[in-house]
Amino acid sequence: KEKLFTGNKLDKYTYFFAWRINRSSKSSIPFVEKTDVEVIDKNSVIIYVYGKSVLGCVEHMGKYMHFDREGMVVESADAPLAGIPVVEGLEFDKVIQGEKLQMGNSTLYENLMIILKSLEKKSLSADRIVYGIRNDITLYLKGDVVLLGFEGNNDLRINNLKNILEALKKEYNGGSFRVDLRKYSEENTEVTARLIGTDENVQE
Repeated sequence: KEKLFTGNKLDKYTYFFAWRINRSSKSSIPFVEKTDVEVIDKNSVIIYVYGKSVLGCVEHMGKYMHFDREGMVVESADAPLAGIPVVEGLEFDKVIQGEKLQMGNSTLYENLMIILKSLEKKSLSADRIVYGIRNDITLYLKGDVVLLGFEGNNDLRINNLKNILEALKKEYNGGSFRVDLRKYSEENTEVTARLIGTDENVQE
């Protein structure tokens, strides 16, 4: 309410208030994509608030900077939000709340966004996405570790990851796995995995 009602004297007129809010397609409120106002009568309105989808966060100057699907930094917090992966190992040129993440390597940035959007689409909750020295990518999903490597179709790999993990846990009665998808492709669908805490390799 504090963000929407700015003290404009004309806001007491419901139709003016609705027009002022609805003319903007985007919101400046953190975590809010947009707001719509529906006029009920001259004294009443309904305000619809659409939440912004937060994809990931990076640690910057002791804070966790959360960003959305467009790479816009929407919130600074002392700890990452539950279910939001922390991206580690990448260097960003600019991390400022209210502005888009800036990174010199556009290929790495685009690949990161593909991974984050694929995780969201498949309802997979990663704790961390870690880039190694050679930009090889490792996902940490609760107790599971997934090796994606540094090249290949990560959208394809993550789209199949949920089924792979479910099949492994069903066959081996739970447990946590180290899954190697570095060579996984449309042509090669064989998966190597290791039950964490043992030396046992399994094939799917």
